[in-house]
Amino acid sequence: MSIELDLRLAGEGTRFRIFPQPRFLKKADGSGPLFPEPEVVVVNVEPSAMRPGPGDDRMFVVDAVGKLPYKDFFRPPWRGQARPPVRPGPDGHFDHLDPATRDFSAATMYATVRRVLDIWEDYFGRTIQWHFESDFDRLELIPLIEWDNAQSGYGFLEFGFGRTPKKTIDHSRPYCENFDVLAHELGHSIIFAEVGVPASPLDPAIDYGGMHESAGDLVAIVASLHFHSLVDYLLDSTRGNLLTINGLDRVGELSDSSEIRTVFNNQRMSEVGTEPHDRSLPLTGAIFDTMVEVFQQDLVAKKLISEELRERSTHLPGSAIDLKEIEAEFTAAYTGNEAAFKESLLVARDYLGRLLAITWSNLSPDFLTYHGILRALLRADRELTGGANAAIIRSCFAWREIAPVPTSLLVRNHTVASCGLDAAAYHPAAPADPAIDPQQIPAPRPERGNFISPRMI
Repeated sequence: MSIELDLRLAGEGTRFRIFPQPRFLKKADGSGPLFPEPEVVVVNVEPSAMRPGPGDDRMFVVDAVGKLPYKDFFRPPWRGQARPPVRPGPDGHFDHLDPATRDFSAATMYATVRRVLDIWEDYFGRTIQWHFESDFDRLELIPLIEWDNAQSGYGFLEFGFGRTPKKTIDHSRPYCENFDVLAHELGHSIIFAEVGVPASPLDPAIDYGGMHESAGDLVAIVASLHFHSLVDYLLDSTRGNLLTINGLDRVGELSDSSEIRTVFNNQRMSEVGTEPHDRSLPLTGAIFDTMVEVFQQDLVAKKLISEELRERSTHLPGSAIDLKEIEAEFTAAYTGNEAAFKESLLVARDYLGRLLAITWSNLSPDFLTYHGILRALLRADRELTGGANAAIIRSCFAWREIAPVPTSLLVRNHTVASCGLDAAAYHPAAPADPAIDPQQIPAPRPERGNFISPRMI
């Protein structure tokens, strides 16, 4: 969501409170909760348009009683018994709810999904129509079923609870309060709506599957960067040095194997297989690296860090001494300039959101490849910036080894002969006119082996 829209919603939307990350996460020293209090967020629905549930014209919560998880022959809408819908306070808002209550959990699920949808509709610049619109007009949200799992499906999201070490249901960890998980699942719905699904049974959809999981992670991380408390923690922990190993370790503490951890990874294509979650890591890393590079580029432009420091932090020198020097220099640059660093990160966040929205809007799901996504990102950057960040995108994807596969027609050499053309046809014999000197007839041009010059990445 653009910074401008967020400011406007503060006076027009409906208020809720949600935790930026699960409330069970502890500080690094174990002294207490990492985020002890929920943060106020505002959704793009006026209080007068809110419905009990909570709900609106796009989605609604139903707190089902005695429900089993939906399966292939058991789908929405839920027609069984449900608890009374959550209602707003006297002022029309929901930020009065006690975090210790079931009503808070139900309202949090609605607020999270609605907030994430608002953010991405702003980046797309239009309404995202549900992929299930032929059957349902609203997304059904079921917050707390007695189940140690969660799932998204055709027209619904239903969440249970985490598991204890003994594999039983842990009622202290409701999935409906986990912002990352909810945002990730909504990310799948956005891709189904905007990209679609492969049409050919001959399409193995290997990169399509990886793209789907990557998109879910990226939808979650961009949305989570709209929490001021999380952004402040991220920058205070890393001093803006988001690409060093120290930064990876510190940010990894933020989540228990959720999306914030997966965007900070060093995986390359040669190190992953075909399983969608595994394969998503290089693509997610390349795109997130692009945002960080744009962030640091803005710091250089504002003379907050030097180009030389940016280069050293990007290429990750191998010695511990170098890393400590980089950390010390970022600390010196960040101290006293915290607001400016935050502004640069939020600008980079919004650039990435718009870049992805344009890219996803123009992808075909059929025989999708990561190289095709790279080219779509470059086209999107030309639309947004005139190609100002093309070099950054190329370098981030090159490091991740994302390139055309060796068998791709894009990198096949084409000679004149392989194209069925006769080189001699371009150099006919000298005419019989005695006025023409045969020595003046140009020699045949040397054959060019490549129409597309190959690059080793």
